[in-house]
Amino acid sequence: MHLLIAALLVLSEPWDAPLTKHGIGTLRIGTPVAALRAMGATGEAYPDPEIDCSYWRAPQWPGLAMMVSGGRVVRIQIEDARYRTASGARVGMAETEILVIYGAAMRVEPHPYTGPDGHYLVYQARSEPYGLIVEINPETGRADGIRVGLWEAVQLIEGCS
Repeated sequence: MHLLIAALLVLSEPWDAPLTKHGIGTLRIGTPVAALRAMGATGEAYPDPEIDCSYWRAPQWPGLAMMVSGGRVVRIQIEDARYRTASGARVGMAETEILVIYGAAMRVEPHPYTGPDGHYLVYQARSEPYGLIVEINPETGRADGIRVGLWEAVQLIEGCS
């Protein structure tokens, strides 16, 4: 039985698992750097050495980036329409479609650089330090990216800052 489950995990595509505020498939918020290295991921440190942050990518997770701080994954972001949230939102979907999916749980905020036309669709967990932000392109009205993870990291606008 365990061999069958392991084989299915290896054979399944990474985007078959839904993205949640806790991660995607076996890639979880809190995953240590050692586990990222073991899966073949590589990281690029933030240019400012005063900031404890880096971005990691793994070949088996195309179109997905992991923000690492404190030696652990604190945020996962996708820019690939093959991935979906647990509720069904994807990169490329119209803002109106995503708002229908999430309803009152999702709030609309102006994008700090492209507002009022550009928006963030924001979900912050009530009882946990996690959240989700969907970035809406002001020209297309569609999702450019989705990021999940620890609320403090999800809110960062320019990657690590």
